[in-house]
Amino acid sequence: MRLCRFQTTVKHRDEPHIEVGEGIAVPEPKMGWTLLGPLGKQSESYEIMVGLIGDSNSIDNAKDFLERLNVVTYGKDKSFLHVDFPGLGRFRIRLTIKWTAEIDAQSIKEKMQKTSSLSERVELSALMIKEKIKALVSREPTPDILIFAYPELIDQYCIQGAIGHRGVPKKTKLEKYIESMRAKHIPLDSFLGLKPPEKVYRPVDLRSVLKSFCGEHNIPIQIIRPSTLEPYDPAKPKREDDATTFWNLIVALFFKANHLPWRVKDLLEDTCYMGISFFRDRGDSSYVKTALAQVFALDSEGFVLKGEKAMVDDYTKSTHISKGEATRLVKRAIDSYSGNNDGELPKRVVVHQTSRFNHDEVAGFKEGAADISKLALVAFGDRDIKLLRWGQQPAVRGTMVKLPDGSALLYTFGYIPYLSVYPGPRVPSPLEILECHGESMETVCREILALTKMNWNNAKYCTKSPMTIGFARRVGTILRESPPDSKVAEKLKHYM
Repeated sequence: MRLCRFQTTVKHRDEPHIEVGEGIAVPEPKMGWTLLGPLGKQSESYEIMVGLIGDSNSIDNAKDFLERLNVVTYGKDKSFLHVDFPGLGRFRIRLTIKWTAEIDAQSIKEKMQKTSSLSERVELSALMIKEKIKALVSREPTPDILIFAYPELIDQYCIQGAIGHRGVPKKTKLEKYIESMRAKHIPLDSFLGLKPPEKVYRPVDLRSVLKSFCGEHNIPIQIIRPSTLEPYDPAKPKREDDATTFWNLIVALFFKANHLPWRVKDLLEDTCYMGISFFRDRGDSSYVKTALAQVFALDSEGFVLKGEKAMVDDYTKSTHISKGEATRLVKRAIDSYSGNNDGELPKRVVVHQTSRFNHDEVAGFKEGAADISKLALVAFGDRDIKLLRWGQQPAVRGTMVKLPDGSALLYTFGYIPYLSVYPGPRVPSPLEILECHGESMETVCREILALTKMNWNNAKYCTKSPMTIGFARRVGTILRESPPDSKVAEKLKHYM
């Protein structure tokens, strides 16, 4: 077989910086925090009040673990990838365990042994934990964040026991056929005069249930498993080394306590970034996907907007939203931006979507952003294209390849010159940008690289996906596993 030749354009985009301390630009958060501290004035100090939940053993282990954050912990080597953790005093952060709520270990054991059903065990565990959450939320002063240290029995029965039970059940051929008909608004059940069977809510993901419940009460929660509290064993590691674990934990706690750890330097101040993705709602008998929007701005902590049902194209099998839904979502995103910027409207809106845009979506987004000066639409896809580079290392992060069809490949994760290493386990894949409307590909790629450095859930150098779509799977899982009548929390920190 003879393959067609085509000419590509390969460029390298400069690495975006982040701002820490009093607006000083640095390449990455660990060294930036060590030298300058979190984003803010050098004279400012931070107290994070914690409410701690667990049984007597996990609470004691968690207290010992958190106490170690106050001292220096050396990285497992001297590379920029494993920077020493200098202790909370260096960051002017004080972590105070203000309240504790203890779950009786014997009660856990009795309830777990009464049933072999995973969903019942998750439900029973959730009820016990929710009582403690409500008790801590009612205290004065209310803690800034809750830390739930999983008791060993709950971890054994509800977390390890959930392996293979999570996710959406597989569909039969009949269910797939019914789904395709319903996507065309043809309810087959009406032909037989039957009502579709109601879906019974059975929780199987305890983490998602707790995240959803805390979101309803407007308090973030950090969940720590027993393996995290165990001593680190380099011979048989169950987690990352101590210094890396401490770095990731304190950044997550700092952000969830309503502080911005750092700000990305190369994003425009007057731009609203919005990501559209899709997830399957467990409570919907038709299994049609639901739209999910994530909204960001330069100094925004991130917001989540749950949309309406999406439609599946029979020919391409891609998922889309209606014109009206596109209009509603972009208007809600603009309202979120305006509400956090003293009523000011953005001058520019950028929409990232995990599938190609159809005519209705383009028209809907344009209608919803009619009062905005500039609208950019960016579609991502996955054609499993990879690049090979001479030598032992994979493609360098920031490599951009423009293809003849107008699409582009962008390596957001690969060999990182600053770290002198590729910090991943397998051959990295590029992000595939299938469509780009209303903006140059160079500008779009520069902003995507910057958005990969907005993950305030850990202290890593970057992520593969931009934050507009990077947390979509995690947010979708929590929304899918949440009780049908639960309130959708809008702030992203409740899903981290």
